[in-house]
Amino acid sequence: MSHVLRRCELLGIYSDFESIGTHCPVLESLSVGSVTMRATDELPYKLLSETVRSCKQLKHLKCTLLDCASWKHLSDLPTLVTVMIDEDDDDDSDIQSDAHNVHFAPFLNITCLDFRMNTAAYVITIMQHSEFPSLKVFRLEVKLSPAEAEHLLHALSKCGACQTIECIDINSVDANEYPVSLLQNPIKHLFCFTQLRTLLLRPSFPIYLDNDLLMEAVSSWRHIRSLSFYSTPLVTFRGLFAALRLCPHLDRFIAEIDAVNIDVDPDAESFQHTSLQTLNLGFSRVGDPEAIAGIISSMFPCISQVNSTFNRKEWVAVNRRLGYLRSRR
Repeated sequence: MSHVLRRCELLGIYSDFESIGTHCPVLESLSVGSVTMRATDELPYKLLSETVRSCKQLKHLKCTLLDCASWKHLSDLPTLVTVMIDEDDDDDSDIQSDAHNVHFAPFLNITCLDFRMNTAAYVITIMQHSEFPSLKVFRLEVKLSPAEAEHLLHALSKCGACQTIECIDINSVDANEYPVSLLQNPIKHLFCFTQLRTLLLRPSFPIYLDNDLLMEAVSSWRHIRSLSFYSTPLVTFRGLFAALRLCPHLDRFIAEIDAVNIDVDPDAESFQHTSLQTLNLGFSRVGDPEAIAGIISSMFPCISQVNSTFNRKEWVAVNRRLGYLRSRR
């Protein structure tokens, strides 16, 4: 293997490559799949740990679960910029049991963390014991309960990235149903992220969101361009318009609102939001399709149709009327 190799992609964990960083001292990008090659007596995650810890100049890392020793090593690498962890079904690294014994140095230059996990405990542990003062992008796909969401977002708010994070993308693949009342406050943990441009928060349970919370949120996120929630349908049209006045650059809004109890008169409103290009109201129910179409046509001149996840027949009526109003302009 060349001593000047800078990029390496492995299908799996090879025992022959556990010292790849020693043989390739300028290696910058390492991607390791989850297949165990040439099985030995060593556990796969131990082999992975030795492989990662042999690399001293990494900028980009993609692999399965790492142990605490690996994370400790990575925290000492000023070159590291992106880390992607993709959990395999057979991963058995128990980071929770020994994390309290390890002190991670601040991950000074990591700008992107991307996790695809089976459970949330691993990520929560990493975030609770780490600082990421340069972090801009945080992505997570995981099975997530309301209690775990609370812990995760709290840990994220305490990782030293309040002035740097621009994108948070959390998607839950959990099919379980949870009571709405369990998730009242987690969104407040995100108010500290003053540079936020993109927020996608789509757990498998609705986030509590009303007019006051939405207003408080956008008051903190003055640079926001894309908002996506799975939320309780408590935000009204009046609350939505009040919030949108504070985020003129928003071009994408996805959330549930109260589209049954209409509390605005489009003829009496002079407000228009000219940046919004995508409007998806998810599981929102429809009251008066004609009135809703009139409101959207008047307030959102760039919206040609409203997307939805549920009640599609009702929203077809809204979009049909919206198309008619557009044709008369």
